[in-house]
Amino acid sequence: MSKSFMGKIAAAFKKRAFSNITWGELTGYCLLFMLQDFVLYMPELVVGRINASYLQMIWWDAVILLIVSVPAWYLVFRKYKDRPLRFRFRLHLFIIPLFWLTWFGGTQIFHYLSNRPFMAPLEMLRSVFPVIVYYLQCFSLLHVYNFFLEREAQLKKEKELADAAHRSEINALKAQIQPHFLFNTLNSISASVPIEQEPTRELIARLADTFRYSLYCTEHEWVPLKEEIRYIRTMLELEHSRFRERLEFNISPLNGSENIMIPAMLLQPVVENAIRHGIAPSIHGGKINIDIAQEADKLRIEVSDTGVGYSGELTDLERSPGVGLRNIRQRLELLFSETMHIYRNQPSGLRFKFYTHTNLYNSHEPKVSPDHR
Repeated sequence: MSKSFMGKIAAAFKKRAFSNITWGELTGYCLLFMLQDFVLYMPELVVGRINASYLQMIWWDAVILLIVSVPAWYLVFRKYKDRPLRFRFRLHLFIIPLFWLTWFGGTQIFHYLSNRPFMAPLEMLRSVFPVIVYYLQCFSLLHVYNFFLEREAQLKKEKELADAAHRSEINALKAQIQPHFLFNTLNSISASVPIEQEPTRELIARLADTFRYSLYCTEHEWVPLKEEIRYIRTMLELEHSRFRERLEFNISPLNGSENIMIPAMLLQPVVENAIRHGIAPSIHGGKINIDIAQEADKLRIEVSDTGVGYSGELTDLERSPGVGLRNIRQRLELLFSETMHIYRNQPSGLRFKFYTHTNLYNSHEPKVSPDHR
């Protein structure tokens, strides 16, 4: 057997055996079942009735209990793990009778294979209570263990949120200083440009607008849709001055959605991604289209381009570690429990689509709007 093959096996054991369960947990579950079985038969051990045949029966009984417990464990701790605890406790009431019946069937098979007599009615009746107690003990321990895991995950998430909030606060303080400096510098440059170079002065003024809006966003988490679109339009106009005829863009009318509040800078990373990875690498350039529409209590936002597109699997792109797209995915998930979908555009390029919820905005309306052109 090659070393590479043995290395793959070792790596598999270091990783998770199944979805959301480690090999260590699986070993612990097996030991739990066997330990409880030996405790169950401890009186027999005390009186000296344990022999090889009896140990074989205990081992088989432990295997049967482990096997029949897997479906119950899957239902309670995987399939319905997000349901309320009361629901899962009620689920146990339906599982316990099936658990005993399945155990009883497996035990009868063992008796048949080992030429033992089948369980008499009185033995069947006597087995009900120990098996139920066994089930309750086992799943009580599993509930405690899963509560511990959930608590640890919650503490980790709270720590990550606290660290993110601290980093955001520091970045916000930095951002408040940098745009002020850049904004004042751009005004000084604009004032020194001769009046006959009006297009250059206009470009500087638009660039100053983008810094003004960036400064505004450091102080407001939510902004009116019209201000975000105005910023995106200014950004695209600046890029158009660079790409010339290689870049065209279109923004759909807002049709009454102007004052809907959305998270600040939500569209900017998507549009920047379309320019940088779609239009810029294309020899002939392309067109960026931004389509926004209300659908019931949601706001649908689509950003598409006719650039070079993406040759790989779109699922890989959706999991891209890029800062901009990752930031949008996290904000959509945390704020709206939504995600961003990526499609191939026709005749070329990509299309990004996501939703925000309009019923969350009233409490986020800012007192002032940015002095945006």
